[in-house]
Amino acid sequence: MAAAATTKNTTSPQLWHKLRVFLFDLRHFRERSDSRDRLELIIDPSYIGAPYFTPAETKQLKSFVPEGSESSLQMLVACALEEKLNRRQKKREATRDYRVCAAHDLAPVFEKAFGVRPKELQRDKKLIKSLTTDGLVLKEG
Repeated sequence: MAAAATTKNTTSPQLWHKLRVFLFDLRHFRERSDSRDRLELIIDPSYIGAPYFTPAETKQLKSFVPEGSESSLQMLVACALEEKLNRRQKKREATRDYRVCAAHDLAPVFEKAFGVRPKELQRDKKLIKSLTTDGLVLKEG
């Protein structure tokens, strides 16, 4: 069973919606001000937390072990960020720009963990419409 099926089937529809909004926002940080506004509110170093997730959801997601992995999502994100920053250190020494790119550095880690393909999110008209009208709150119906 794929990680997406495992996650989707074991989480509430509301949490699955929030995850999809989070992933969409990571990919559309530059193009959409609403995505940027939400992402800029994150203070957790693992990027898993408010405003996307409640404290209970954050704890659940951080301890989630994706299929085929022996590490929790929190550890996978920490390792991926450390690897990216080490690589950038060499490239960015002159500019001192060590920022993490949401679309290129973070999105692939989370997409892989949850088995979500970026093109699926981009083509999901229902999700895109709900971002405009509802944001993080999944409306019934």
